[in-house]
Amino acid sequence: MNEKRKFPRYGIASIAEISIPDSDETYDAFISSISRGGIGVYSQQKMEIGQDLNVKISFLQTNGNEEITEIIPGRIVWVKEFHGNYVVGIAFATMDSLKHSKILSYIEAAAHGSA
Repeated sequence: MNEKRKFPRYGIASIAEISIPDSDETYDAFISSISRGGIGVYSQQKMEIGQDLNVKISFLQTNGNEEITEIIPGRIVWVKEFHGNYVVGIAFATMDSLKHSKILSYIEAAAHGSA
């Protein structure tokens, strides 16, 4: 799978709330890694490849003092079962430099080893 990625992934201490558009379905997930192109999450909920969704990411800014929350649309690109849970790869549909400036700053800081 790594050879298909366009952007390097970085660790992030974060939780995601996954929501399905036009539905009341929401799932909590732990984020394992993030890049400009997507995220990997651990979830108790099985999700389907190809499903469109919104990812609400809450994380601490690089200074550790400010909690940031951003919502990014995405699509599930792979799912693997792991010890009764699921590891899920989500590709972002868009990463807008204005709407998602704080998460992009975090990723940029991680790329330079300061996140």
